[in-house]
Amino acid sequence: MTAPDIQILPLSRTDLPRVSAIARVVWPVAFDGLIPADEIPKIVDRIYSLAQLGQDMDDGHAFWIAKVGGKDAAFCASYKEGGTIWLKKLYVLPEAQGHGLGTKLTDTAIAHFSPAREMALFVKNDNAKAIGFYQRAGFSIAREAPVVMGHMHFTDYVMTRPLRDD
Repeated sequence: MTAPDIQILPLSRTDLPRVSAIARVVWPVAFDGLIPADEIPKIVDRIYSLAQLGQDMDDGHAFWIAKVGGKDAAFCASYKEGGTIWLKKLYVLPEAQGHGLGTKLTDTAIAHFSPAREMALFVKNDNAKAIGFYQRAGFSIAREAPVVMGHMHFTDYVMTRPLRDD
């Protein structure tokens, strides 16, 4: 079996519809049973609107997309705050999982924003699949944090991964 042709590409504002398109496919699968099904489209509409993604870029977030065999398969967004690189978004289409795209995208964000002391992220505290992925990637749970999305209240874990010794 041959390895798939994988490309990691930076995105510009004109590419943001590609991020929204992937999010609309991934979110119903990734949050099935974790967020009420009727709430998922509302959340996606809000946080993956082109206006919000553009504002994220204006606020210093960098976006990348992973292509497998020439097709969009995953994306991530991150930003740096002090000595911490925040992994804001990381989603892989279900059929593209298992090819190392999440790791490649995370490594791309680290390389872009280095040097940094650590990488950090928020993950829903009952999202066992995502937590397991992040733990395998070297992250550990640092603390719990309340999160509000519209009228919904969640508890997330803040997970961190050391990047260098100071």
